[in-house]
Amino acid sequence: MRKSFGITAFILVLLLSCGITRRGFNETSTGILSIKDTVSVNDSTEYELLVFDPGFDYWLASKSFNKNMYSNEHLQMLNQQYSFEWNRRYSSGERLVESYIDYNPLIKYDLEFNYKLYMYFLYFEESNKINLIPGARRRHY
Repeated sequence: MRKSFGITAFILVLLLSCGITRRGFNETSTGILSIKDTVSVNDSTEYELLVFDPGFDYWLASKSFNKNMYSNEHLQMLNQQYSFEWNRRYSSGERLVESYIDYNPLIKYDLEFNYKLYMYFLYFEESNKINLIPGARRRHY
């Protein structure tokens, strides 16, 4: 587990030292997750979730999740709960939670964004063998 963290931290430092800029990132974003806002052609704001954990994409591809089994509203509600708990743990100094997630419940994120964020929470729980929200019913598999 510590080795995995060390490898992840090393890769993150390596990527940042190779000249990747942080332009467009929220000021409060640090660590493994970042929410980036972009402006599309029709001047509406779109959001992109950047995950700097090299194991996440492989984990997601290896699972048989179907994003159409969730409504965007349901994912938004779950992400509010997870983000609140994530940020609580971040504020209390929990060592596994390395970043603050600036998830605004008043913003209507699209299904792709909400799905990817929710899947990251599931990945985090599985890879660290913890439940971010203890006692919550799990029905993702």
